[in-house]
Amino acid sequence: MKNIDIKNIDINNLDSRLFEVVGDDLQSAEQIYTKPYKYWNTVLKKILKSYTFMICASILLIFIIMTCTVALGEKAVPEINTSNANKLPSWEHWFGTGSKGEDLWNKVWIGSRSTMIFALLVFSIQAALGILIGSIWGFYRKVDLLFLEIVRFLTAIPTLIFWLVIIFIFDKGMATIVFAISITSWIGLASLIRIQIILTRNSEYNTASKVLGSNGPRIIRKNIMPKILPIIIQTCAFVIPEAIAIDSTLAYLGFGFIPQNNNSVASLGSILNETLEGTAWQSYPHLLIIPLMIVGGISLVFYLIGKVLADSLDPKTHR
Repeated sequence: MKNIDIKNIDINNLDSRLFEVVGDDLQSAEQIYTKPYKYWNTVLKKILKSYTFMICASILLIFIIMTCTVALGEKAVPEINTSNANKLPSWEHWFGTGSKGEDLWNKVWIGSRSTMIFALLVFSIQAALGILIGSIWGFYRKVDLLFLEIVRFLTAIPTLIFWLVIIFIFDKGMATIVFAISITSWIGLASLIRIQIILTRNSEYNTASKVLGSNGPRIIRKNIMPKILPIIIQTCAFVIPEAIAIDSTLAYLGFGFIPQNNNSVASLGSILNETLEGTAWQSYPHLLIIPLMIVGGISLVFYLIGKVLADSLDPKTHR
């Protein structure tokens, strides 16, 4: 083929037989051809593709099943048998035996059941109050000063001392402890949501929604919450591990929801407290290692699940 000098081609004298007129398609010209985007479908696909989430979710599912089924209706210490105390893990006792001769396998799962109920109660109340109060606090400027004064009042007293005073005045039951924790636990989440809403409430799409007649609750629910949902999920992922830590701390201080010297029930905090009160764990490390592995493992699982969920819910990672 000979080289053609494009510069010397006369456009006006081109042979029309070399071309075919296909006509105009204005409808196609106005369309953008791209894959259909659905937010929740994309979130689900990203979650299912995450090996970290699938592994952690499987571990959590197994843990929940074991917690709900193992040693159901049994006592943590059926009877005191010192001759069978502090035995190492074996085929008969998978986690070994405790200082009272009890089977640690049963006791740990009984304790996990109590601790998870406590943690879920704390999480539910903290999340509900934090999201509700934080949304109102951040969106409506008139109540900003009111909530600031409430937070200042509640945070004037050290949190742990505040909890201990309430527990001391009433009793050491689970309901009292959950109530005491719930009075102050919402502050961190509510403050975070307040800041995020302040940063987004004057955005153009929120202003347009107001002009079109949308009320405050609808704007918060439809416009703002989806944008800050990843941050909320990431924060809530720490709530259950924190509740487990609170259970352990209060039990160590003698203010746990499991009464001392009660052989019928247990919690992970009371098991750790009972172990650290003596020195047997120095000779028999399994007494301390096994409860710590349960507490640390389940805390890590919740953290990783929350992190993957937060990343998957962020629209910026969808494209």
